[in-house]
Amino acid sequence: MNAIRKIEDVKSGSIKIDLPADFQGKRVEIIILPIDESENGRQNLQDLLLEAPTLTEDELQEYKSIRDWDERVT
Repeated sequence: MNAIRKIEDVKSGSIKIDLPADFQGKRVEIIILPIDESENGRQNLQDLLLEAPTLTEDELQEYKSIRDWDERVT
């Protein structure tokens, strides 16, 4: 699959993208997303990762036990 990813500045409410010749006659999907370039965007990701659930020591040991059992069985 041939994919194109471009970051463009919107001017006058539109953008122009020149496509390669091998796209001629094909259907394409166009997805347009705004880019959050603020420092706040990075902080939100960091906060999300820090708030992610963690395993207790008991849960971690149970996970390891199940993983070891699965490796012996398969």
